Amino acid sequence: MSTDDSNANQLETLQNGFLSRHVFGSNHKIIGLNYLWLALFSVFLGMAMSLLMRIHLAWPGVHLPFLSSLGNLPDRFAALTTLHGSLMVFLVLTAAPQAGFGNYFLPLQIGAREMAFPTLNLLAFWLTVASLFGMTATFFLSPQPAITLWIVSVAIFCAASLLNALNFSVTTIDLRAPGMTLPRLPLTVWAWFINAILGALIFSILLAACICLLSDRIFSTHFFPELNFISSQPARAVANAVPVLWRRLFWFFAQAEVYVAMLPCFGLTAHLISTFSRKPVWKERLVVLALCGVGVFGFCVWGQHMFSSGMNPFSPLVFSLLASSLGIPATILVVSWFGTLWNARVQLNTAMLFALGFISLFLSGGLSGIFLARHDLAAAAAVSDDFVTGHFHLVMGVAATFAILGALFFWFPKLFGRRLNEPLGKIHFWLTFAGVYCVFMPMHWLGLIAHSRVSPNGDLTSIALPGSSIHTFITVTILLTVLAQGLFLVNFLWSLFRGERVLETNPWRATTLEWSVSSPPPAGDFGVTVPVVYRGAYEFSMPDAAEDFVPQHLAPSQVVKARKAGE
Repeated sequence: MSTDDSNANQLETLQNGFLSRHVFGSNHKIIGLNYLWLALFSVFLGMAMSLLMRIHLAWPGVHLPFLSSLGNLPDRFAALTTLHGSLMVFLVLTAAPQAGFGNYFLPLQIGAREMAFPTLNLLAFWLTVASLFGMTATFFLSPQPAITLWIVSVAIFCAASLLNALNFSVTTIDLRAPGMTLPRLPLTVWAWFINAILGALIFSILLAACICLLSDRIFSTHFFPELNFISSQPARAVANAVPVLWRRLFWFFAQAEVYVAMLPCFGLTAHLISTFSRKPVWKERLVVLALCGVGVFGFCVWGQHMFSSGMNPFSPLVFSLLASSLGIPATILVVSWFGTLWNARVQLNTAMLFALGFISLFLSGGLSGIFLARHDLAAAAAVSDDFVTGHFHLVMGVAATFAILGALFFWFPKLFGRRLNEPLGKIHFWLTFAGVYCVFMPMHWLGLIAHSRVSPNGDLTSIALPGSSIHTFITVTILLTVLAQGLFLVNFLWSLFRGERVLETNPWRATTLEWSVSSPPPAGDFGVTVPVVYRGAYEFSMPDAAEDFVPQHLAPSQVVKARKAGE
């Protein structure tokens, strides 16, 4: 450890009182925890909405108490769908792995005492809270004010994400501990860093698009005029390019948003696989390049959704090649995970099970995406979007949730100084793992049934389908899967207040810097000294070490002493 006498990255004075610490406090650990609490609330609210939607689809005649009191009308159902998607994509899949775990552990893993801009960090969190309240309030308003408020809420979330992207990028580049070179960064830090760069690019575009859209609605400008307005214009071909601009701006964000949610999960999964396989990451530098490739290609494939918008005839070919190129970094990641697992001493705790579950779901969802490239299946999507829904939830929604849960089981002792109950966690994993496959695989089947009804010329054939029974099965399975999440909630709350205390600093025998301090970490993280880093983040099965791992901050002389003491 070395003393840092510079004026940069000074310790934040510990404030007393609940409001000063949790409302106005800018400590990165408190803000990270607040993001996780926000995501936990949003995920349970989103699951309740998904259950309501499935009940409505399976039994349309049932009058649901909540929806009936608000008017059980088609616009209410559309608002429910929009709110569910907004909460899960923005407040869970984007905020939890990046802003939640990233805020808490990025400074700890690079040897910094704080994020680069603590005040901006606090501002970004409260902007995110404001966007959550705004999105939720839209459900209780009439359609036109609700749409305006939803756009405002999305714009606020984009502004918060831009502040986070700036903070993460500067922190990673400028505040690393002595010896923490780029090749020694943990893969989690690489994923957060690349994700911050990608987020800065796409959220800025969506923020500008939302501002233009709000200007159209409030100030009667014409950035994105409606088609019935522009059809009366003399230069119709030119005017029609304006609403196309909105679609391009939207897909410029929406396609890359998939990888904004997945990139941190790739880093978390690789980190967990290595830690609980007791082996270094197989081809670690190639994995870093693969993460960069996911960010670059994910940023460039937006045009594959614009094939019918009057683009250059060769543009779909270019974007299709870019989209196909995403398979290269994805394959590298999968091969690295399996290479790390090969001949490993695997510890099948709950965190590792969720990491393996992520790999399974990612592979299943990725393989189903190949089918969506078929033209006749795309035609069937006009009849039934069940296949797309199943694919999207497997590869993005549920898979990312598994990675988040794995990281929570792994870092829970560091966050709260207690352990989550392992037997209860494993029961929760197997119920959830079986449940999501029983929910989303039948959705793929429904999409393929619709595909079988499409004749070669694109017309639909009339075939009696067992769709109602499949929908009923999916609804019942969703109900059981949502109820299984009650096990996690019980485990979480019980462990938070009454769980087994963690007395040792490094219960998982991990190598990264966050495990070199007490659990939970002290106010100043590393105190008046900062760690010096001597090696990479995944030094497992080392021949010259007393144990099967060597922490990053342990000097070579200390490793030799430890080996001699072990002998």
